[in-house]
Amino acid sequence: MSETAVKTKKKHPVRIALLVIAAIAVFASAIFFASQENNEKYMGHGFDYMHGYSSTDFTGYHVYDSEKLYRLDHEASLIIENEEDFPVLDGAEACYPVYSSLALAAYKNIAEIEADYKKKAEEKVESRDFNKDDYTLMDIYYNNGRYVSFTNSSNGYYRLINGEADIMIGARPSQSQKDHASSVNEQIVTTPIGREAFIFFTQASNPVDNLTSEQIRSLYHGDITNWKDVGGKNQKIIAFQRPEESGSQVAMRWFMGDVSLADPKTFDIVNVGPMGGVVTEVAQYNDEKGALGYTFKYFLTGLNQEENVKILSVDGVYPSTENIKNGTYPAAVSLVAATLASNDKPYVKKMMEFMLSDDGQEIIEQTGYAALADRNVTPTVENELTLSENVFVNGETGAKFIVYGTLESGSLLRFELINGDTVIKGGINPMYSDGKRLENRYWIYSNENDIETEIAYDPDTDSFKFVQTVYNDGGRGIPEDGSLFTAE
Repeated sequence: MSETAVKTKKKHPVRIALLVIAAIAVFASAIFFASQENNEKYMGHGFDYMHGYSSTDFTGYHVYDSEKLYRLDHEASLIIENEEDFPVLDGAEACYPVYSSLALAAYKNIAEIEADYKKKAEEKVESRDFNKDDYTLMDIYYNNGRYVSFTNSSNGYYRLINGEADIMIGARPSQSQKDHASSVNEQIVTTPIGREAFIFFTQASNPVDNLTSEQIRSLYHGDITNWKDVGGKNQKIIAFQRPEESGSQVAMRWFMGDVSLADPKTFDIVNVGPMGGVVTEVAQYNDEKGALGYTFKYFLTGLNQEENVKILSVDGVYPSTENIKNGTYPAAVSLVAATLASNDKPYVKKMMEFMLSDDGQEIIEQTGYAALADRNVTPTVENELTLSENVFVNGETGAKFIVYGTLESGSLLRFELINGDTVIKGGINPMYSDGKRLENRYWIYSNENDIETEIAYDPDTDSFKFVQTVYNDGGRGIPEDGSLFTAE
């Protein structure tokens, strides 16, 4: 072989680099497409609608296109005349038709009002021309409504806790949601307004029609892994779970009691872009051999969320409306309306009373849930308050600035400002400059996002000074710049 020939066989370093890059790209693409296939296979309820919050096409269930909503044949026993009195509603995916129907009955002209907000919000989003005055419209757009909003169970509870929603309708809160409420010195109060079945379902071709409560707990714990052990075919059981913050996962943990859940089946979403990484998600029900899933009955039957499935009896009792209402179905749960103990708006209380009235119960039942057999219900306080209350007073005006928690904790704190008839609640955050935290400097913001004020803390005198009000869109009674509040 000639010297020239030998040289042509040498591998060029640039060529090697290009080949390596190409190989990595092919490998990454293979992972990405495999992940996408996995994603499509197991995504289940994949948040395709309502700006990413829902898997359900709710056309006809909005207050502004209400063809599918239940309507009373008479004027409701509660009519809230003024828009400013409308409680903001949010809720679980399966409950959207319920509270849309309730608002349509009780909120005067709500269809026209929400339609107008929707049009303005969509125009603003399409224009891409935003300023701070447009925050409300942006919130309306992404929260799917001004007063009848929808962000599902997970987001809905956090909006409730943060003061962005007045009433959250769905299942009871998860432990992490209760912990979050305690951490910001708020208490969640839940009131039963209806009954619903927590159901288990499998493929229509599965010969099993009934499972006992003990069998369900055993197979979700991982002790039973084959359908033949519960009267079915010799086939592996694939027991799908739901995301941790979902209402049905909260109900499942309630159903399991002291029995722990096995680790859920998961799938990976791979992002090969510049912010690449792997996100692990819980694999939800997929129509494959041996599959088993759970949800709330209305979500499955009223919203037609799964095909080719059958609902199982539990302990020999099928979840019919009558069996849910009379309590014989063992996995019946309460449909609840959640509020904050601190929310004393008069029409929030009136709306809660309306849900328990004859009209409210008719709407709930005709939507697809079971009305309460006994409306003499007792609200439940879901979480305890553990934060200390530190009171600071302005000597000239007598105004009070109450801080819940300690500044040393470094976490988000809550405050309450009482200035005459004005009561403002919100959060406290440390201030930063060039990425560095400013010592003893903070900013406070109201729950309504209409106030932002800079404050300074003096540890030597244990006092706060209101340094500068950045904005006060609500025109409410914020103390003047320079006002001093000393520890009580």
